[in-house]
This record gives sequence, structure tokens and C-alpha cells, in this order.
Amino acid sequence: MTTTLPKHISSEDLFRILRRAPRRLEPNAKLKHSAVMMLLLEREWNNAPATHLVFIMKTRDGSRHAGQVAFPGGKVEPGDSSALAAALRETHEEIGVAPQQLEVLGSLGYFSTVTTGFDAAVFLSRPRMPLIYSPQRSEVAAIFEIPFALFAQQYDPSLVLNTPSDMLKLHYHISTSSYFCFKAEDWPAAREHICIWGFTARVLQHFMQMLFV
Repeated sequence: MTTTLPKHISSEDLFRILRRAPRRLEPNAKLKHSAVMMLLLEREWNNAPATHLVFIMKTRDGSRHAGQVAFPGGKVEPGDSSALAAALRETHEEIGVAPQQLEVLGSLGYFSTVTTGFDAAVFLSRPRMPLIYSPQRSEVAAIFEIPFALFAQQYDPSLVLNTPSDMLKLHYHISTSSYFCFKAEDWPAAREHICIWGFTARVLQHFMQMLFV
């Protein structure tokens, strides 16, 4: 089942989501704490303005999330004053976008991973100025700006995520050809699609559900 969602997400839509969306504001003390930045920006797509989302693909460095497509972000470190500070720091380290370049709109709350033991705070932001990426190449294999409408085309509002089995059904497949902002020199030439699943897919699902509230 699919539904039609807007190609352009206005600031009013975002603030409505942040006012009304159910959320968990406190982290689970039994899990490792992390934070990610859901960065939305406007780009031309099919000859019209359209909201895009920024994703990275992590390098295959042997870590728990190696090779996955994700929002910029990472672990909350002892020196971070808050989860938001961690999300801003990691975004700067991973893709070269500094905190002063972003307008942070608010938080969607905490979401836990199913298998890797993390509890991640999700923040929404928009750029204050045109972005120039400077990726941390040891951690980031690619950066994508992907039209929100491509996720809307695959969104299934009837999907209920009660069990790990349910969550395995949730994934988004995207053709990468037009949406690279950066890719590593060793990116496989034959690789034309990415799959977004797990934690990141659940955040996207939640975000789209909230557009109906």
C-alpha cells in the first residue's frame, strides 16, 4: 500500500510535527547513548522545489554499523554537553557542516536500535546557508541528498512495527545515480541502489506518520 505525501515539506509542517508528535524525551539508561541529525533542505527536483534529506553511507571499517546508510551522527561522548551537542559535533566531523550552518528546529525524541544496543536522539534541522560538504573519509563512504518524495512513494501507513519481525519488513530502496554529493574513490561502479533499513528506516516511518497528525 502506498500513499501520496508532499514533495515539499514546509517549516509549518515541521513545527506541527514537533508540537504534536509523540516522543520519548529521556534516554534509556541501560543502552548506549547516541544522537543523529535529520537534515532537510530544498533542492530542485523534476523542475520544481522539493525537500531533500541528507544521508551518509558509513565506510566498511568493521564497526557495528559499517556499510549502512544513516543520518549523520554518532555516540554521545563524555565531553558533549547534551545529545544535541553530540549530534552537531558528529555532523561537523562526518560531513563538514558546522553547527552555525544549521538551524535546529527541535527533536523527535529517542529511538532505540533493535540489535546494537544504542538509544539515539533524533534532531531536525535546516541549513542556514548553502552547504559545502567536507566528509571524514575514514568514516564516510558517500553522502546523498535524496528527495523526500522517493520515500513517500514507498511509505506503507498500514505497517505496524511491534516486533523485530515487523521491522525486518521495513526498508526503502533508492537508486543512487542522481543523488550523490560525495562518493569514495573505491565506490563500486556497478552499485546503483542503496537500501535504508533498521533504525533509520523506523525514524523515516515515524516522521511520515506524523505528517498525518
